[in-house]
Amino acid sequence: MNPPNIVAIVPARGGSKGLPKKNLQLLNGHPLITYAIAAAKRCERIARVIVATDDQTIADVAVRSGAEVPFLLPQDLVQDHTRLEDTFAYVTQWLLKQDPTIEYICFVDPTRPVRPPHFLNDALGALLESGQDSVISGVHEHKSVWKKTDARLERLDSGFTVRQLKPDQIYVCYSGLITCTKASFMAKGERLGPTVLIWEFDDHNMTVDVHTKDDLRLAELILNEWRDRYVIP
Repeated sequence: MNPPNIVAIVPARGGSKGLPKKNLQLLNGHPLITYAIAAAKRCERIARVIVATDDQTIADVAVRSGAEVPFLLPQDLVQDHTRLEDTFAYVTQWLLKQDPTIEYICFVDPTRPVRPPHFLNDALGALLESGQDSVISGVHEHKSVWKKTDARLERLDSGFTVRQLKPDQIYVCYSGLITCTKASFMAKGERLGPTVLIWEFDDHNMTVDVHTKDDLRLAELILNEWRDRYVIP
């Protein structure tokens, strides 16, 4: 049997507000976006890496890093209020017209540059073995978890007890590290299908999310300290 046709989409608009030109900011000498591209390119289960951007400079960097940029996004898909799901749907619909055999679309966020080399491949392997519609990365949360409902607080976990004995299956999900969903759902603007597998990890270095200069410094510290642990372009 042929392996499933899996395509990664790296969304990278040019007009970031908190950290201008965020996707081009240098992280240990490499543009931030190149870390996501490198992680996806290194994954043997991913056939193509598509960067979705409206910015020609980002597109040029992406192509030099081995990704494809088949077109620039229209301006209505790169506004502050635009849902990422709309961008995924737009790109996925275009891809399926070119290649109807695409089975899965992966979201790989360039603002999360800390990924072990095996992370994407292992998550996709688990998804394919499980037969679920989607996989999303997440951390099993052992701490106290609360939800605010109107004027009151509702506790979601079972209370204070020994961490190892907590029965709760509560997860904090980090969709940008990896989310992969059947292309038929992504094409409809649905980031997740009805059945979802959580790919659990426990390395909190991976949760760094670059939106400010401080985030960028933190990512630099992590990648400098453990260069042999994570994907470096």
